Amino acid sequence: MTFSASPTRSRRTPGAKAREVQLRHASPFTEEITMQYRPYRFIGLLLLLLLFSCNKRTTSPEPPPPGDLIQVTPFGEDNTLEIATWNLETFPKDDGDTIFDVKEIIRDLDIDIYAVQEISDDAAFWRLVDSLNAIAPEDRYEGRLNDLASFLKTGIIYKRAVVQVLADTHLFVGDYDFAGRPPYALRLKAQKNLRTFDFTLIVIHLKAFDSSEDRRRRRNAIQKLNAYIDNQVLSGADPDFVVAGDWNDRLEDPPGSNVFGPFLDDTLHYRFLTLPLAGDPDEYSFIGGSFRSLIDHILITASIDTLYPGHVTRVLKLDQEFNAYESEVSDHRPVASKFPVFP
Repeated sequence: MTFSASPTRSRRTPGAKAREVQLRHASPFTEEITMQYRPYRFIGLLLLLLLFSCNKRTTSPEPPPPGDLIQVTPFGEDNTLEIATWNLETFPKDDGDTIFDVKEIIRDLDIDIYAVQEISDDAAFWRLVDSLNAIAPEDRYEGRLNDLASFLKTGIIYKRAVVQVLADTHLFVGDYDFAGRPPYALRLKAQKNLRTFDFTLIVIHLKAFDSSEDRRRRRNAIQKLNAYIDNQVLSGADPDFVVAGDWNDRLEDPPGSNVFGPFLDDTLHYRFLTLPLAGDPDEYSFIGGSFRSLIDHILITASIDTLYPGHVTRVLKLDQEFNAYESEVSDHRPVASKFPVFP
């Protein structure tokens, strides 16, 4: 594996685009009320104001405190290393609203590393990273983008307070089977509580859609990834690999149409952390339209499973906690794993 050390890119100072805040007013009463009934009028007005203030995204007379508009359940813990894959659907899907929403979600989830896909605007990506550092400077967020992707880029967002990028490289550049999105491989070091974990993260976004040609390209891409990792380990490289991304296919497909064969069949060396969730009708990562399926996956080599057998993987159902998630953020839910690296 040929890695090249690359410095973190400088990021632009974001323009502050605040979410507009408006107070809803009740319609004025038209009936004439005598003095003896004025207390009831006052109570009615209070009830109307309370009714309209129940929605968190409907604001109050004073601006809410930072982070109060969106709150999702944290996933990160002090003693674990967390890795999530998150397709951000042509980020930013809704311009400044998306940047604001994703910033708040990342802060609440408290995950160490995000493997992200579908970054369509580099400047917006760096504004997101900068906005994270404005609200959580202690985490020292940094980002990397796969600049060799033709349009929808992959990359990572990570806490520099926990994770260091030692080197990065691009795999299979120009290979037709990878649909203009070459896998992005990063050599990472996670360190906290006097514990260290070095590993290679490969971020992928495989060919979409469901024609026989699309499936063939995904199958070919997976065969090439499998051979690449096998060869790296056989040549003496660190055996700890994580492959995270939008694989655009389902693990539970029957053998005749299943594209994951090389990894699924080699149970001695590989583990799909999403496999126990596959086929469960409540566990899906793609929420757009009627095709609701688990197509975003995290794969690890067996060496990581041996090191940290207590790992946990979940689909993070953010759309059930934030009503505007699909319209403002993405048609994919994040999928996240955590490993007990820092006991």
